Amino acid sequence: MNRFINEAGSDPSKYGLSSGAVAGNMVFAAAMALDGETMQRDAAAVTIADETRICLEQLEGVLKEAGCGLKDIVKINCYLTRDEDRAEFWQTYDEIFATIDTQAVRITQVVGIACGCRVELDAVAVAP
Repeated sequence: MNRFINEAGSDPSKYGLSSGAVAGNMVFAAAMALDGETMQRDAAAVTIADETRICLEQLEGVLKEAGCGLKDIVKINCYLTRDEDRAEFWQTYDEIFATIDTQAVRITQVVGIACGCRVELDAVAVAP
């Protein structure tokens, strides 16, 4: 049975959204540093490093709700709005994934991300 999930304490369903979905043992999760009340970039996302960290923490929370973690990711798409943010993004991303044995990453530059966000992630994981 398929089910939709959200990170604990988050409920984007009032906007017709969810943070993830579970289909069998496959988990599809997404993350943005988005303030759910204002629908704008989270005020704590001052730098790209902040925004990347917030996104990865949210992604980890969604995966946890599905019974898995960052180590279970088999594919992750990382979207950035500006190429000049790539180095700061990678530094933060690499710090978090340094102890996790996964190479599943793809980065794409896009013209814009909703609500003033500069980083967006979506991942596919396999629950153990």
